[in-house]
Formats: sequence, C-alpha cells, structure tokens
Amino acid sequence: MSADPTLMSAEELRAEIEATRRRAQAEEARFDQILVENEQAKERQRLREELREARDRLQYTWERNDSAMADRRAIDDDELRVAPQYQPVCPFKKPPVMQANGGGITNFGDMVAKGTYTWRIEGFSWVPCAVEQIRLEGFTPPFVTFVHSHPDFNFGNQEFQFRYSPWAHYLCDQHHGSLAIVPRTRDGVIALRYRIFVKAQSGEFVQWGQTRDVVHDGDSGRTCAYGPDVHWPDDPPASLGIFGLSHEELLESQWVEHDTLTVKFELEVRPPRNVIQQPLSANEIPEATIHQDTQALLEEGICSDVRFMVQDEVIQAHSQVLCARSEVFRSQLTAGMQESISKVIKIEDCEVSTFKAFLQFVYTDRLPNLEELLSMQASSESRNENGAPQLSQIQALLAVSHKYQVRRLQLWCEAKLSEQIDAVQVCGMLCQAHLFQAKQLEEACLCFIRDHADQVFTLPAYLELITKWPEIALKINLFSAGVSEAEALAAIDALEKHQGQQSEQAGE
Repeated sequence: MSADPTLMSAEELRAEIEATRRRAQAEEARFDQILVENEQAKERQRLREELREARDRLQYTWERNDSAMADRRAIDDDELRVAPQYQPVCPFKKPPVMQANGGGITNFGDMVAKGTYTWRIEGFSWVPCAVEQIRLEGFTPPFVTFVHSHPDFNFGNQEFQFRYSPWAHYLCDQHHGSLAIVPRTRDGVIALRYRIFVKAQSGEFVQWGQTRDVVHDGDSGRTCAYGPDVHWPDDPPASLGIFGLSHEELLESQWVEHDTLTVKFELEVRPPRNVIQQPLSANEIPEATIHQDTQALLEEGICSDVRFMVQDEVIQAHSQVLCARSEVFRSQLTAGMQESISKVIKIEDCEVSTFKAFLQFVYTDRLPNLEELLSMQASSESRNENGAPQLSQIQALLAVSHKYQVRRLQLWCEAKLSEQIDAVQVCGMLCQAHLFQAKQLEEACLCFIRDHADQVFTLPAYLELITKWPEIALKINLFSAGVSEAEALAAIDALEKHQGQQSEQAGE
C-alpha cells in the first residue's frame, strides 16, 4: 500500500512520482498486448465454431450412411419394397430462428405389430411321460423339462416359441416356470407386450395373469422366457402353475377338455430402431369357424332340401353337403333314383341318436366324442358283468359309416372298437368286421382270439360263429397258425369257390 503523501518528504514524493510514471507506462504497454490476446481469443472462438460444424457434418454423414446401409439390408431381405427417401435434417445449414411457436406429437405405437397365436396341447395327460421319453431317447438335453409349440410364430420380423413345463421347472437357461413366451430373436432390442388366455370348458378364453410389458435384449445372446409364473431358478413365486394349479390338478379342472389344453397368446411387438423403415401391420387371424358354421346349418336346417325319416323323427339336410361327402348319397340324390325326385330318404336300420352322430361327422368332419356315445348307450342299455357299457352304439356307427362309405369315420370306429375288445364281445365284433371288410378291426379280433383262445373257444358265441361262418373259422385257424396273408387269401378264395359250387348244385 502507498504511503500517505502528507507524511512524505520532498525527496520521497519525487521518487514516488517516478515510480508511478513507470507503472503507468507498463500498463499502457500491457493494454496493447491485451488487445492482441483478444483478437487471438476471437480466432479461437471462430475455429471452435468451425470445428462444431465439421463434427455436425460428420455426424450427419454417419447417420445418412447408416440409414442407407439399413435400407440396403432391408431390400436384400425383402423387408423394404419402396424406394427410400433420405430427408434427415442437415444440422450445419439451419437458418436462425428469429421467432417461433411450437408443438408436436411423439408416437411410440406407429411401429407396433400385433399377433395372436392359439396353441392346442392334445393328449395333455401324456405330457410328463412324453417329456421323459424324449429325454431318455436323447433328443433333448437331460435338464430340459418342457414341450414347445411347432412351428414357431413369426410376425413383425420377430420369431417366438411357446413352452409348457408340467413341473413348472426349466424353460430356458435363465428361467423356470409353467407356460411362457420365448422370443427367438438374436438381433436388436424389442419391446414386448403380452397377454395369455386359457380356454375353459364353456368355450370362453380367460386371461391368466396380468398384461405385461417387457424389453427383450436379443443382442445379449441369452434366451429368456416371459409368463405369469416365470422366475429365476432359486426364487420361485408364491403361486406356480397355470392359475396356481399343478399339472395333475389341471387335468381335473375346467381348463382341460377331452384331454386338451387350449391357450391363446396375444402379442404386441415394437421392433428395434432402424430395422424396419415402415410401420408394421399384422392382422389378427381368427380361428377357422367352418365346423361351427356347417354344424349350425345342420341343426337349424336353413336352406335344406333333403329330409331323412329316421324312426318317427324328421331330420333336415342339404343335398350339396351329402353328395360331397358320400358317394352313396350322391347316387341316391343324382342318379334318377326315387330319392332324387322326392328328396326323402328313409332310414330304417339305424337309431336316431346314431344317425345324428353320423350326420354331425358328415357336416363337420369332426370325430365323435367317445364319452358322449358311451353315455347315450349306458343310459338305455344294461351293463355287462364288468360294469362297462356295451359298445353297440359304436358298432351301429360303424355300420352306418360303412353303408354310406364314409371311410374316415369307419376307420375311427374300427380303432375305438379295437381298444375295447373282450371275450364276451369279440365274436360279434369279428363277424361285423368280416361283413364290413373292416380289416383293422378284424385283425385286432383275430389277435385277441389267438392270445385268449382258452377263454374264447369255450363260449357258445364262438361255436355259433364258426358254425354259421366257416370262412371266419378258416381265418381264425390260419391266423392262429401264423400262415402268411397271401396264403391265407388263397385258402379263403378256394373255400368261397367251393361254397359257390355247392350252392349251384343245390339250385339244380
């Protein structure tokens, strides 16, 4: 700090004046240097702005090239079918904004694809056993405990598989659970919204769990599963299984009908950025309804032109359907027979319930419900010694399907009867199989007689069979002896020729 001038001597004052003058000269010289430094700072500022513009230009070029390369890949994969138009904003040519009012819309749903997949697991009671069998056969690793849908579900350029584990156990390397969605994508990150429904015996689909949103990182290379009870292997939730039911409990629940579990998955997918250049669309395709439609046509009788007279009941039908499904009906209704004029067909050799079951198949191509057939039989007939209902309802259905040459239904009847053969009924079944040329059922009966000869040979029905039908007796003997089919056919032909010659001689 400078001394007080009033206290300074003349000599001190002169010295102070000289020092102050020197300092003033130095500051004057420094001012010029500051002006030079300011010019240098302005130059640096200009260069920084030029660098920013250069970097913006480089970023713009990168983005434009990435977009063009993505379009090229999409064109190669047939995903982009319109010529790309590059209109990115060029940041280094922006005009100055002097005055503005703004507003805008950000749409995150414009690229979302929607799809529905229905999975029917038939023979549901067999799933645990089938999983073990497949594992022991070596078709899957020993730790795999699930079955999966086939084929995989593809939509929105993404691929999904659906998996079910009867033990709510291993679904993938990351997760355990019972029923889940497994994305198969290995390219990019997708946003997934899903809902899972289970079909009740009433026909209604009921949602299991809540609607969930997840983000799946396909770039990670990890397989992940998503579902209401999906969990880390060591951190199970409070409730495991579909609606908290075990596999065994499901089998006895309203969710399994005719040993079939039906589930429906509703998916919404937002794909990775820059993978698709156009908004996606995937229409939900409902299940086929032709079976229900044709069944309603039969039940309501709309536009019918044929009447079946079965006992005292009239059943309305449609000649076009009948002709398409049976050659016999086609001949009756188009070949100038009485039925082609009257459009009335009398059925005198079949019960009403059996003929209705037959027409149900003719119209819908759906095989009958075995339990319903047997319940109809059990309600009107007595039971045998073992308490099992008689099988004449299926045998009657076999007869009518043979009469009208509905081959698929006939084979189904043969298969079901083959599963129900016993000593009491085998002779009657074999006789029917012989008359209807039902080879599948006939062979099953012959096998049963061969393996249970001690039970069958002593029955009055067997003695009556071989007495009345010598050709059937010959078939039993030949089959039990292990004679080849060709040799057996030759022997049967010889017997039939011999019987024909005897008939001719008797006629003379």
